[in-house]
Amino acid sequence: MKTVFPVRLASVVMLGTVSSLTTAQDAGPRHEEERIDEIVITAPFAASQAETILPVTVISGEEFREKVTNSIGDTLRNEIGVNNASFGTGVGQPIIRGQTGNRVTVLQNSLALTDASSVSPDHGNGVEPLLADRLEIVRGPSTLLYGSGAIGGVVNVIDNRIPEQLQGDTSFQLEQNYNSVNKENKTVFRLDGSVGNFGFHVDAFTRDNDNVEIDGFAIDEAAVERLEELTMAFIEAGHGDEDHDDHDDHDDHDEEEFPNTNGFIGNSNGEAEGGTAGFSFVGDQGFFGFSVSTLENDYGLPPGTHSHAHGHGVEREDEDHEDHDEDHDEDHDDDHEEEHGHGGEEVEFVRLNLDQDRYDFKGEYRFQNSWIQSIRASVAYTDYQHSEIEFFEDGDAEVGTLYSNEGVESRFLLTRAPTGDWSGVYGLQIGNSDFSAIGEEAFIAPADINNLGIFGVERFTTERFTGELGLRWESAKVDAGSRCAYDDDVLSLSASGLYDVNETSNIMLAIARSERAPSVEELFSNVDQSTCGTYADKESLVVHAATGLVEIGNAGLENEKSSNIEFGYRMNSGSVTGEFSAYYNSISDYIFLDITGEEAEETPIAAYRQQDATFSGLEGEVSFTLTEQSDYTAVLSLFGDLVNADLDAGGNVPRIPAAKFGSELRFFGDNWSTHVHVTRVNDQDDVATLELGTDGYTLLSVYADYHFDVGGESDLKLFARGDNLLNEQVRNHASFLKNFAPEFGRGFTLGIRYEY
Repeated sequence: MKTVFPVRLASVVMLGTVSSLTTAQDAGPRHEEERIDEIVITAPFAASQAETILPVTVISGEEFREKVTNSIGDTLRNEIGVNNASFGTGVGQPIIRGQTGNRVTVLQNSLALTDASSVSPDHGNGVEPLLADRLEIVRGPSTLLYGSGAIGGVVNVIDNRIPEQLQGDTSFQLEQNYNSVNKENKTVFRLDGSVGNFGFHVDAFTRDNDNVEIDGFAIDEAAVERLEELTMAFIEAGHGDEDHDDHDDHDDHDEEEFPNTNGFIGNSNGEAEGGTAGFSFVGDQGFFGFSVSTLENDYGLPPGTHSHAHGHGVEREDEDHEDHDEDHDEDHDDDHEEEHGHGGEEVEFVRLNLDQDRYDFKGEYRFQNSWIQSIRASVAYTDYQHSEIEFFEDGDAEVGTLYSNEGVESRFLLTRAPTGDWSGVYGLQIGNSDFSAIGEEAFIAPADINNLGIFGVERFTTERFTGELGLRWESAKVDAGSRCAYDDDVLSLSASGLYDVNETSNIMLAIARSERAPSVEELFSNVDQSTCGTYADKESLVVHAATGLVEIGNAGLENEKSSNIEFGYRMNSGSVTGEFSAYYNSISDYIFLDITGEEAEETPIAAYRQQDATFSGLEGEVSFTLTEQSDYTAVLSLFGDLVNADLDAGGNVPRIPAAKFGSELRFFGDNWSTHVHVTRVNDQDDVATLELGTDGYTLLSVYADYHFDVGGESDLKLFARGDNLLNEQVRNHASFLKNFAPEFGRGFTLGIRYEY
């Protein structure tokens, strides 16, 4: 991998010279009693979290630094209404209220990502949370502002790559930490400052890890066997392919083997690095700026990812192993394009190599004495690709599929000056990308994807009531060439109100009707380009190597139509703060990937289908200040959420997370903090066809930090965290790989961070 910054060397030099800084001023307390009520950037109007007519969570400051991990889903897994759609240990996509993938939009500074994360659950996001300042999570429909892909919610990753305000003093941050569960070393560097009217920002990170340690065997052999028996019974009952004559061939599968590892997850090692440089010119009436960033991520998929479709036998490896995959690195890249002629030889393991370059432009102009209050523009060009590299038993490797997505995302906002009690925001959103999946394992046709959205939100404000009305029209086009093309419009509307019951609490009611256009993989996966229909010959179908499924799209899919109603209550009485929400979401023509029970070349077929579905749920959290002394404060927090997702014709939506609840006890003083966090995830027995139930588990974690003053403007922080201290073997029901790769075992993180 390319070296973007000599971060490790810089950390050694800086931490070795920290003791020489001798300024004697007090840096002040680092842990405040109350969280600052910040302006929510993801909301249409500049408002604090308490004033926003959205069920929103903001994570920033010390809280963000304590929670951030290597993926967005894993970072947010304990937030109410949010879960993690892991795919092994290298990928963590956010699930919001039971929905993920194409229904949850991940933004970077309010612009949609141009990557391949929504195409498949094994694809990581093209954004690095380690370099962010804050995360904003909007639960529920956010279609009006961010497009039809936000029908389930939004995660906005916000950083300072293009400074919008000048910083008086230059700030510097350098962090190094180590995680025992996978021997991960991670370094993060950041520099912010200004010269005259010019602001600048530089950041970089690097990390590498070995295989992840777990308690017990990685593959749940009994579950794999039960699932195969269930699938065969489903086929024999006439639900699958009546012409399939090879069922007896399964008797021979036990002669083939794939590795089951004991004490670790094979092929879970990885490495990543990236960096950003940006600048801006800031004046009295606005700013404009530019940034460039790069990201590389190399990670493996757990053994059995391909082979679980075939019911192979299991060959076990103990934890005292020599990792055959530790030395993959960039040396294999030169041979990816060679033809190896492996014949029927089994793929031993698969690695994904992600490479992305992104260029951002952003500016704002604030008018004076005009009906236009401000105009804001953001444009991002992204060149993204990742290779799915297959390693064979003979040691050879080749690219099974090369995914590429090159495009431009742009967003323009006009905020009009208030007129009486009314104010408004209007916008234009344009997206254009060229998506392709190339190679012998490619199963999605190349496509030009174009989206044009026009939206507006009007706000009415009185002393105790705030209401918002919104409308969005969007044109969605997917052109896969030949006969295959999709071209349709979607329309979304919303109305919401926030009423102040008293000075410490308010209630919220929101109604929305949102539409979502089907995506390229839902439309055109394994579709015959000459007819834009299903292949007549199953031999033409291509297996998606990462998921071990033959995924078949449907060019005739209709738009999804979501009708959502939500009630919320918030309170902040000083010693007690909290929020509670209840929602009901009816989705017509809900699109989902359904395992059909049929097979092609002994691999299960999964097809994109549509049925009406209903999502409903509850979520809430409340915090109590137990005691407030001169030298410390104690706060107890309770939280929980649950979601039900049913197909109206009968049955459950696949891979819906189980209900979770938990508590956190936190103590903090001026320069230290510690907390104990417990989360209980229930059993999940509401399963879909050809889906097994999942046992619940309890996660216990402990965190502590201490700040040292190193001169009046410098701070040195030592921190430690223990995760999954009960060493539970966690099977994530929302993961395609729950039977092949549990979550992390017990691990301890030690870190040091220097700030100036």
